[in-house]
Amino acid sequence: MNITLNGRDYPLRFSVNALCCLEEKTNLSLSGLQGRQMSCIRGLIWCGLLETPDRMTLEEAGALLDAHLRSGGSLEDAASALAAALEDACFFPKRARATAAASPSAPGTAI
Repeated sequence: MNITLNGRDYPLRFSVNALCCLEEKTNLSLSGLQGRQMSCIRGLIWCGLLETPDRMTLEEAGALLDAHLRSGGSLEDAASALAAALEDACFFPKRARATAAASPSAPGTAI
């Protein structure tokens, strides 16, 4: 899964270790980042790039987000790409999977 920032695609890789680094660096859990939009987006960009060739510091991730916004990009686009990458990495249930699991008649659903 990729995120496009400032006209360039960056591969995102969310792993348990990367998310632990995020928690250790920010003193917040993934759920604790809700309501802190700028910190959350910057932190998730940094975290998603930790295990890629594009690894950077938290401050560099903030500068990348700044450049993205100055060039006409939006926080919403970045947040959507990050959410999709987290779903793809199975840290959040995918919408279709969550809907199927909520249905008692869904195949494979225990009653």
